[in-house]
Amino acid sequence: MLYGAALICFLSLFTIIYGILVSLTSSKISIEKRVKSLSSLSTANDDTTENKSFSERMLKPFYISLSQYLLKVTPGSKLTVFSKKLERAGLLKNNTTEKWLYIKSMLVLGAAALMGLLSFMVEANFLKSLILALLIMLCVNVFFNFYISRKIETRKSKILKDLPYTLDLITVSVEAGLSFDGAIARVIGNINGELCDEFAKALKEIRMGIERKNALRNMGNRCEVRELSMLVTSLIQADELGVSLGRVLRIEAENLREHRKQAAREKAMKAPIKMLFPLIFFIFPSIFIIILGPVAIKMLQLFS
Repeated sequence: MLYGAALICFLSLFTIIYGILVSLTSSKISIEKRVKSLSSLSTANDDTTENKSFSERMLKPFYISLSQYLLKVTPGSKLTVFSKKLERAGLLKNNTTEKWLYIKSMLVLGAAALMGLLSFMVEANFLKSLILALLIMLCVNVFFNFYISRKIETRKSKILKDLPYTLDLITVSVEAGLSFDGAIARVIGNINGELCDEFAKALKEIRMGIERKNALRNMGNRCEVRELSMLVTSLIQADELGVSLGRVLRIEAENLREHRKQAAREKAMKAPIKMLFPLIFFIFPSIFIIILGPVAIKMLQLFS
């Protein structure tokens, strides 16, 4: 009994002293735990940083910082025009304006620095190297703009080529009983192409709550194809006036085919005029040399 009472007194005294010590050192204990957690976190970050590749540790932060700086430095009007050009060229499908601006800047600066360095190594003249670097910057900038312009023209030609076939599919779907939105969804689900991508964007805008006429008008403004703009205008007028969309689509498809026939006839009529210059400058001189060459040699031998 005496041992039990002594044990209870000891446990009670120990619990009281332990509680007092814990209450006095609770702040210190929490600080130590926080320091340990922070040290373990920093160690984990160091481990993940060491496991990262060179591109993730160096190139990606450089790309992000430079892209943000270029976006801040570039005027808003020029950035808007550049974004519209990229969108018309179809280059924003997998990339962003920020990435293309970074690519353009790196191409211009890299080519200028390389050519300037090579020129300075050949001839140690700083002024000539600087002038050459500026010329290379101008040439690369012009080449990049030319590349975007060619992509825009190529995309326009693809849209114009796919327009009659896509319009026929939409017409058949509408006449089969589908709505215009449902016909577009059915068509873009079965075929691919630049025109289907534009219809997909328009359908996405319609589903987001934008009016159909505004979505179609935005599609026409993005593509800047005259035939597609005429189709969009006809669809908007038919929707406002309550005319049957199937009839309007069939008439527009016939008009597009007739326009393609007229364009083919125009190209065929221009072909003889375009062939005239190669004939005069390349083919006729060769024929004259072959026909009159032996005659000229005989005459020279005769009179000599």
